[in-house]
Amino acid sequence: MGTPSGGTTRRSYLRAAGVALAATIAGCDTNSGRSKESVVGPYRDRFEEIVDVGSLDVDDTGTEPVGAAVSRALRDGRLLYFPPGTYRFSNLDCSHHENCGLVGNDATFRVPAGMQGNWLYGEPVRNFVLDGFTFDYTKPDASPVVAFSVAGSRNVLRNLRFEGDHGTSSRSGLELEVPERSASLLVERAHMRGGSRGGNAIFTHTGEGSIRFVDCQVEHWTEGLYASPHSGPLLVRGGTYANNGIDQIRIGGGTSGTRVENATVRIDNPRNPDVKPNMRGIWMEEGTNAEIDNCTVEITDLSGTYSSGGIVVGKQFGTARITNTTIQTNHSVPAVNVRSPATEYDPTTMPSMQALPSNHDVACENLSIYGAAPDGTAILLTGRDGCRFSGVSVQHHFGSRDGITIENGRRTTIHDARLRVSGTPIVTSGPMPTTKNVETGGIGSLSKLGDSLFDTL
Repeated sequence: MGTPSGGTTRRSYLRAAGVALAATIAGCDTNSGRSKESVVGPYRDRFEEIVDVGSLDVDDTGTEPVGAAVSRALRDGRLLYFPPGTYRFSNLDCSHHENCGLVGNDATFRVPAGMQGNWLYGEPVRNFVLDGFTFDYTKPDASPVVAFSVAGSRNVLRNLRFEGDHGTSSRSGLELEVPERSASLLVERAHMRGGSRGGNAIFTHTGEGSIRFVDCQVEHWTEGLYASPHSGPLLVRGGTYANNGIDQIRIGGGTSGTRVENATVRIDNPRNPDVKPNMRGIWMEEGTNAEIDNCTVEITDLSGTYSSGGIVVGKQFGTARITNTTIQTNHSVPAVNVRSPATEYDPTTMPSMQALPSNHDVACENLSIYGAAPDGTAILLTGRDGCRFSGVSVQHHFGSRDGITIENGRRTTIHDARLRVSGTPIVTSGPMPTTKNVETGGIGSLSKLGDSLFDTL
């Protein structure tokens, strides 16, 4: 490309001519309501240098690739600022960089047609920041993978929007690894609503570090948040997870424990009924010491699919506590399904664990379960001892829906519960549970179950 006299390139000349008037106020960007300073300001004390990519004379229309120039500019201690625009990457390898990052102001990274596999990645990176970008993979056969393995304690992926259908690729949209116990990763406000017909939205590899998912949106993928292989501390806070196959949120946490709080889970519009049609809500697949608190789970449309339950405590999971949560089920599936524990350890299906959990008791406190489910049971407990239900409200007034069904569970306690169901409030095939202050109502129910003999001693 020719260069006009004075050393100014044609591209920079046209850009300068087009934005000169609007950029009179220093630090303002023309295509965004945010100033440059508002975007980079929070990071000024962290990085040694902030470089405006606009000064690199790269194309910001998405027509020409910019990866080579950006790669040369990416250095340790440096933050790259992307002004409003569209930037085309064949791929961008951030591997082995430390305390560096990319921050965008209404900036879009465009994926070329046919791009498969790792596209924006770093294996490993240390104390890395990626903030404020839209990933446009709407071109034909574009199913890129954003993949990072992180070290250090200040890794952040924030304000990322994935635009496009990931197609039938078996790879995930976002693949993460936090291998070392000293490392941590925050994934905040990742919007992944385009879906797929072959891969997971988010997949975590095994690792002992800490991962937090905050206010993310994941919808219509073959699987949603697939985080069960991770053995370190795991937190899912807020966000919406909807209409993904197999599970919306799949957790592990090894023995370190997992917490899911303030999350919304919905199954109300399954788009891919032929792909992994078991539409679980929150699945505790492997691990132990999980807490589910203040969540909302809604199963209102299972067209062409089925579900193992709103919250499922899997066979390979140990202890769990489910509190202050609301579950709506308009279909004949359990709101809470506590499955019989596995008796044989299988490392191929339990990568976050080195042995089976030693304890398996589950506590449910302050749950509200309701909906138009016509039959089945609201809570299904199978083969677990010492489980506790307190402050549980079940309201199913149609068909023959039962309240709590216990299959071979010893030392079960049910206290301060309201089981207003059209079927039988408590169904058991083994030892009777210990009950206290259990109110019932509905067809075939007693007005109040008597306290057990154990409680009177």
